[in-house]
Amino acid sequence: MIGLLRVSQKRRRYDRAQDIPGFAGLPGTEISACLDEVMALGLVARDHGRYTIVDWSVERVVEHLALAAAILSLSAYQIAGHSADADFGRLERINSALSALDPSDPANLLAGAYLDYQFHLETVRLSGNRTALTAFARSIPPAAWIAGANHFELDEALSSIAEHERLIHYMRQGDAMRARDAAAFHLEDAIAGIRQAGMDRLENYPALTA
Repeated sequence: MIGLLRVSQKRRRYDRAQDIPGFAGLPGTEISACLDEVMALGLVARDHGRYTIVDWSVERVVEHLALAAAILSLSAYQIAGHSADADFGRLERINSALSALDPSDPANLLAGAYLDYQFHLETVRLSGNRTALTAFARSIPPAAWIAGANHFELDEALSSIAEHERLIHYMRQGDAMRARDAAAFHLEDAIAGIRQAGMDRLENYPALTA
């Protein structure tokens, strides 16, 4: 994944999957599995039988996170409205998994980004709003979080755990306005950080291994 995100010529088209950077030399079955994974994550797109590495620029990440913030805020508000019937167990398990990551291990940056994406997707699912869930799942792939993670140190990214806990607390208490505002602030703060890091050209992807 890191290799794909670092490819400079993102708009180039590849006729065969094995021509995609990092795929050469892999067995056919492994190429197929890897291709399915990176396409599901939103890192590679297929159009008319040809493949393109998606250009997750700072601007593209910010646009997707802004949409996510709007959907998440609505979802948090709706969850608080039926908090007595909501099961927060999965959200809490995802947050626990985030807490267990070792911030000193750079390899955990992408794992943390994916878990953070799952937290937000689960929040939208928990709202019971099928339209919001469909919009989120179809329009905002995990790649928005994975690419955004490039602009955070892992310990900074893990600071979102406390914000998650605050959001769960407000939703569980049925405080719809505070839940909505906490959800909006959570992603708006991330957007501001990514914008600034982009301006400063700060990147934190872990080093590629041979």
